[in-house]
Amino acid sequence: MIETKFEYSSGSSRPQILLVGNGMERKSGQKEWSELLKLLIADDSFQLTKELQENIPFPLLYQLLSTRLPAPAHLSSKDILDEEKRLANAMQTLKNRSNVFLDQLPMLDADHIMTTNYSYCIEKAFFPNQDFTNQRVRGQHRFCLAKKKGSNAPLRECNYRLHSGYLAQSESRKTGIWHIHGECFTPRGIILSHDRYGRLLQRIESICDNQRYSKTAREASVKQYTSWPELFLQGDVYVLGLGLEPNEFDLWWLIRRKQRERYSSGSIYYYEREPKSGFTLSKHLLMKANGIELCSAGFTESTSFDDFYMAALEEIKYRIAQSRK
Repeated sequence: MIETKFEYSSGSSRPQILLVGNGMERKSGQKEWSELLKLLIADDSFQLTKELQENIPFPLLYQLLSTRLPAPAHLSSKDILDEEKRLANAMQTLKNRSNVFLDQLPMLDADHIMTTNYSYCIEKAFFPNQDFTNQRVRGQHRFCLAKKKGSNAPLRECNYRLHSGYLAQSESRKTGIWHIHGECFTPRGIILSHDRYGRLLQRIESICDNQRYSKTAREASVKQYTSWPELFLQGDVYVLGLGLEPNEFDLWWLIRRKQRERYSSGSIYYYEREPKSGFTLSKHLLMKANGIELCSAGFTESTSFDDFYMAALEEIKYRIAQSRK
């Protein structure tokens, strides 16, 4: 495990963060969500209909798919173990290769890249000759910013990796890569179910409260970060290839916290091709109410995703450079 720090002086530029979703992995041949869902079904007779997918928020839909029917009042140890095995097997079918868009990420000069994706496609863009499905390789690049209680040794996070990521370092900058919803080869940390989202949010809230009431943390001339939620609250966040659906309530909670807290800073820029009717959908109104700036990089939904992503990446690169002047 690598020892590293992420520190930013008061008055200097804020952490520059790219938040990446599954849309950026389409060129890698990544599975559609519907394909992945079918691998998680516990009951062979269960029919995953379009109506179910459209009307049940995904974290709750996962709990429906992963439970044999009729469901018992209390799941047995075998039920839970079988679910974990199905999830592990499904995650290992994901592609772990870069693409023309992800290859641009090392050149953005971002301080951090956060992703809701479980694959190692981003790592492949930074480390093209290394296999992150190999545990030894992951260990060589992993960092943890938190310490064990009463010790100077790094904390070993297995389930909820709020303090741990991978370090990519160039001559000019070190970049933290954070899988905020888990990784495909560590299935115990995958955030899919409503239960896991709730437990994750509980931990995020605890981290934020500790920062809020810590006078030392608020007044320090040099701020040292120990988790991705802290970075999210303090940095400029550029969102690309992520639907940011309402069911991702951990992110929406953080977005609102960023908007309300006195000690938070920075802005959120959400990139999407502009619909023909303009940014007027309910999701867009919700974003505006939470202080998010909607960006199209000059493209509408009539243009191709390829052109849009390339233009958006160029614009994000420019914004990051401008923020440091």
